[in-house]
Amino acid sequence: MGGVGELLITGGLVIALFLVWQLWWTGIDAVDRATAVREEFETTQVASPMRAGKHYTQDPPPVAAVGYGETIGMLIVPDWYGVTNNNMPILEGTGADVLDQAAAGHYEHTQQVGEVGNFAIAGHRRTNGNSFRRIDLLEPGDEVIVATTDTWYVYVVTDYQVVEPDDVDVIAPVPGDPTATPTQRTLTLTTCHSLSVGEWGNDHRWITHATLSYWMPRSEGRPESVLNDPEVN
Repeated sequence: MGGVGELLITGGLVIALFLVWQLWWTGIDAVDRATAVREEFETTQVASPMRAGKHYTQDPPPVAAVGYGETIGMLIVPDWYGVTNNNMPILEGTGADVLDQAAAGHYEHTQQVGEVGNFAIAGHRRTNGNSFRRIDLLEPGDEVIVATTDTWYVYVVTDYQVVEPDDVDVIAPVPGDPTATPTQRTLTLTTCHSLSVGEWGNDHRWITHATLSYWMPRSEGRPESVLNDPEVN
């Protein structure tokens, strides 16, 4: 009995150490890598004066495609200030080597930022930076912003849903209707979710959709929602 007890204690310690590594240490390492990517990308960005810019609603400037693992822009979610990882890199691709950098990963077969269709991105809910941990805070009307080298693209949340992991239609050009021709410029965020344990599981997927509201050149100013955020370049 004593030997069995020691084995159970040892097993418990191993599990506890694994959880500490998975939920805490991977986050520290991932955030460090995301910070390095962000700082490098910020050196390429056009300076944006600390004033509200004009909202443009005509066709936005196109964003050039980048290679796998390269940076498209920064994801800024005002409702996540002080809550979770924010102002995170958006990298091309959705492999573990991309998402484990506390980054949002762009589904390579979906449209680019600002294009008609669906710019779809994924992020971890827990571990490796907890990138999309508080996706459940987003409600219709909330802003989700993509900052590229020279432009702010401001999307507004329209709806959210919980789906099965194999429901890939949510990232179709017209979400939910893969045969339809897109007419809107859509953004989709996807992450893990569980019907029983919420952010701690992955038996389902949490999906949030948004549509482009306006854009503005970085050289002219910035969205009002980021004016008071010192961490946004």
